[in-house]
Amino acid sequence: MKVLKVVQEDIADKIDTAYISEQFRHLDKVAIIFLCTKDEREEDDWTDEDGRHIVIRLPYKEVKQLADIRPMMLARVKERLGEVA
Repeated sequence: MKVLKVVQEDIADKIDTAYISEQFRHLDKVAIIFLCTKDEREEDDWTDEDGRHIVIRLPYKEVKQLADIRPMMLARVKERLGEVA
């Protein structure tokens, strides 16, 4: 699994892509893209020859306030993959 982030610089260190990648290392042909920006733009998921690309929007204001957002990230990924969070 590939895990990427497109985030505001001030919260970039909070988005732990390595943690999520380790939790789902058994999955191939799936990429997770975390978005956490002030503009709250939405992006669509897509599938191509490289596999499934899942875009997960995280709420900027909430991320900025929380000390550890890994539980939120993990729950959102599980939800999007159809697993029980």
